Amino acid sequence: MKKKQAEILGRVYPRDLYGILQGLWDDKPFYPNWPNVELPPKAVFDEIIDVCYHASMLTEEGRPTVFRIVYLDSHSPVSPRDEDDLPPATRYLLNEPVPFTQHELRRLAPVADPRRVLIAIEQSGGQLQIYGLVDIGMTLWEMARHERIWGHSSPDALIVMSTKPGELSISRGDRSALRMREGEVVTAAESVLLKGPVTQFFDTAWETLIHKACLQSGIDQDPFEDDGLSLAHQSFIESVLLYAAELKHGGTLLFVPDEITHEDPRLLSRVSIKYILSSTRPRDALTSAMAARLERNALAEKLQNRRTVKAEELEQLNALEEEQLSREDAARDAARFIASLTAVDGAVVLTDSLRIIGFGAEVTTSFSAGDKVHVAHTAEATKTKEVQFAEYGTRHRSAFRFVASMEPSVGFILSQDGGVKAIRQVGSTLVMWPYFRIGFTTAWM
Repeated sequence: MKKKQAEILGRVYPRDLYGILQGLWDDKPFYPNWPNVELPPKAVFDEIIDVCYHASMLTEEGRPTVFRIVYLDSHSPVSPRDEDDLPPATRYLLNEPVPFTQHELRRLAPVADPRRVLIAIEQSGGQLQIYGLVDIGMTLWEMARHERIWGHSSPDALIVMSTKPGELSISRGDRSALRMREGEVVTAAESVLLKGPVTQFFDTAWETLIHKACLQSGIDQDPFEDDGLSLAHQSFIESVLLYAAELKHGGTLLFVPDEITHEDPRLLSRVSIKYILSSTRPRDALTSAMAARLERNALAEKLQNRRTVKAEELEQLNALEEEQLSREDAARDAARFIASLTAVDGAVVLTDSLRIIGFGAEVTTSFSAGDKVHVAHTAEATKTKEVQFAEYGTRHRSAFRFVASMEPSVGFILSQDGGVKAIRQVGSTLVMWPYFRIGFTTAWM
């Protein structure tokens, strides 16, 4: 009984968030001559959170209430950029504001796609009200999925989002602060594909792909002098995860070393793959896109300091730019294809260098009921919490069994709600990362 009471006391409720957020909130301006972004008073914040929390529990004609709200005075600018024509973020004002209630939020949610539209609220006359919508367009969402190199940011203000019942994400603009989920507060770890044990698993493949791109283009480039080259492999895997998460059907991706084939006894003793699909297409598409980037950048750098440029050189540069875009489109298509394979029951198995082995894989290796996974909230997994396998569902336990028995390997587990978890065996410890940054924002995960 005492243990149960302790567990209940350890739970977090909406009214607890203000005190927690105060220790995490950075109010300093991100832009020159831009004001500090202060948290609203506790009473106002608590009312915002209460309305958002209760709205997240409601449905509209069977649809869940999914939304992003921004607490921003209607007279404050929505963007620090000063544009002569159309601003990058557009505010649309209602003719008459409506009260900020869970029922009004539910009614407006269907017309405010949270990927691009925020429901704007402010305090007026001592009451919170919805006064309009802020449209930032789809460029930020596309940038988060590595489909473009820039995007219009959300207003630099308090933003609250909900994508599932009882779950709230709080951010300052596009910078995540915390998430309340399943009665706990979690903060996103840095990308596990940028540092830590998961990154180390992919290091060899990363170096190999860069070497192949340099050979294909005939250009020897230091990857650390070109972010697009050094991050290409990581960005591709993140794109696969984001595309798969967007499908909302769940799934599992299992990565093994490139030496492994579908006939390897090490693999056959652990999984039964229903659909063998040996293909190097994703790897080849990414390598080709990287090579095209190198060729285009080399010519652009050569022409940059010229006083005069020949017409044929400009034509060649334009042709290389078009070729680069075409090959990058092909690489994105390959990432989408891998993501689509997760729709079939069972895991997708592929190598660290992006060679597909097969899909519809069933994990056959066994495990002891006493096995444990260690939950990490930092990319380096410096601190972990031990949890029994049995606390997770079939998909999780299957991935745990595979990764725990197949070293080295990495698994990504996708939930139907769009969440993504990473797992890897680190020494004698099986580690899972339940919440980490993917792409340029965690707002959508």
